[in-house]
Amino acid sequence: MTDISKAVEDIDIDQLNADYQTLNPIQRLQKLFSDYDHEDILVTSSFGTTSGILMSMVSKAAPGHPIHFIDTTFCFKKTIEYKQALTDILGLNIVHILPDVQDNMMAREVSLWETDVDKCCNLNKIKPFEPYKAGKKIWISGLLMNQTPFRKNLNIFERRGAIIKMHPNIDTSASQFDMYLADNDIPIHPMKLEGFGSVGCTHCTLKGEGRSGRWADQSKTECGIHL
Repeated sequence: MTDISKAVEDIDIDQLNADYQTLNPIQRLQKLFSDYDHEDILVTSSFGTTSGILMSMVSKAAPGHPIHFIDTTFCFKKTIEYKQALTDILGLNIVHILPDVQDNMMAREVSLWETDVDKCCNLNKIKPFEPYKAGKKIWISGLLMNQTPFRKNLNIFERRGAIIKMHPNIDTSASQFDMYLADNDIPIHPMKLEGFGSVGCTHCTLKGEGRSGRWADQSKTECGIHL
């Protein structure tokens, strides 16, 4: 049993990865919610094309645990509808995070994503999310190693400043992902069926395999929230 009173800086990441490596994703989540105080655990979801598996597993491992959704106000309507569908099916407890009104209005008025996409991501996603990380030990997200070169090298647990990131599905293959959705009657994001491998904000998302449609023709591959 993990010492739940242990400070984040004293947690042994290598030991965590060793302890969880042989477990499957749902077992990893069950162990985490058993080993740590639920108040120390932060869960986020973008409700994109790969969100269904993590939302289903969290709902089983810790029913009712808050799911934090960063609403940049630039999400596709179908993403919002998908979020509601998963909420209804899985009984999710959604915490909506919105950007500062003035920041968001400025970005919208000047089409900031066209001139400074990094600043747009920072104002509408990274900045509003920062306060929610305060006081948390573990942050669970649904990154998959087959999505980008950056994600390919991630472990189950990674230290990110004053918090530890957990990627319970990091080693889940595309075929395993699809099989899980089918076996558990979890709907697929409707835009995936239209050719969107990954879905973010409307202005920065095109059709494409994997994440190739995100910030297309730019060197940018991450919004920055996971870096």
